[in-house]
Amino acid sequence: MIRICCFCEKWESGGIESFLYNVLPYMDPQIMEVDVVASDLAESVFSESLRQRGIRFYALSGAQRNLPENYRLFRRLLHSRQYDVVHLHIFHSLSLVYARLARDAGVTVRIAHSHNTALRSSPLRPLKLLLHRAARALLTNCATDLWACSKPAADFLFSAKALRRRGFQWIPNGIHTELFRFDPGGRAAARRELGLSDELLVGNIGRLCAQKNQAFLLDAFAALLAGRPESRLLLVGEGEAEEALRRKAEQLGCGDKVIFYGVSSHVERLLWAMDVFAFPSRFEGLGIAAVEAQAAGLPVLASEHVPPEAGVTPLLQTLSLDAGAAGWAQALQALCRPSGRREDWAAAVRRGGFDVADTAARIQAYYGRSLSDELS
Repeated sequence: MIRICCFCEKWESGGIESFLYNVLPYMDPQIMEVDVVASDLAESVFSESLRQRGIRFYALSGAQRNLPENYRLFRRLLHSRQYDVVHLHIFHSLSLVYARLARDAGVTVRIAHSHNTALRSSPLRPLKLLLHRAARALLTNCATDLWACSKPAADFLFSAKALRRRGFQWIPNGIHTELFRFDPGGRAAARRELGLSDELLVGNIGRLCAQKNQAFLLDAFAALLAGRPESRLLLVGEGEAEEALRRKAEQLGCGDKVIFYGVSSHVERLLWAMDVFAFPSRFEGLGIAAVEAQAAGLPVLASEHVPPEAGVTPLLQTLSLDAGAAGWAQALQALCRPSGRREDWAAAVRRGGFDVADTAARIQAYYGRSLSDELS
């Protein structure tokens, strides 16, 4: 039995949580015992299903900023649970401290897995970047393995010296490709539930926040309405920017045409309902929602900040945010035309290496192989 700690700073309903939700059920419970550990543990759409599969959840202090208490509690957990593998799912190099704590506790395999390429905007962002760069230089080598969802994500989290010497492992953010395969009947049902008939539906899935840039998307949608007044915008997710986005939609005069859906555990049905997927992020580690959209056969318009690894099919096109709202509106309208049979694109995404079964098998094999190599 291999005992594994999957650590993340905050457990909620974001991209890291989605990745673990997809991958962990494939871990063989006969040989893998998995704990999810978070500094701040909140309930999410993913939690209960994982608990039912035997995944344990442990909270540290309940606050990401309470570093001394988080470190103390993590040390205690390392001692009591005696992990063989600590797998850090992180986006800031200060979190590499947990690799150091694991090293000091004698954990054999310590994986640092980068999931993003920048820090969120905040008044303290300049200070956080200074700390990030210092920690990146000091702590990268506390990890035995460097993993990332894209090359830009690896460059952001790990020191350049370590990457030159050791490189990194690219780990595709696996999805259930068959689950996302387009279903015409499912599309019709989902559109009925949304109150739609023949309207053009532009969609976005992601946390409602500055990083995902839905405020820019609202501007582009308002411009789109000038030529396609029957259009609708579907925003799937929740976050700190929701109220500001609702106000902005009203100010733009399109509040009645924007659907704030909230979170969903069945995003594939919502993707089937869409005609084009807009992804104007300011930064992304990979952009798994864009991969899911391609598996559902959707044309995707992504910003230049979405890593090239997300373009697993020709369905994804990139447009700079500098093109402005008018440029994005024009591109979205052009992309909404069907491109072949939507049902065929799930297989293309799987061939690109993004099927969750393949990703999980690779991770599980690596856990066992790395532990054997370290102990031999």
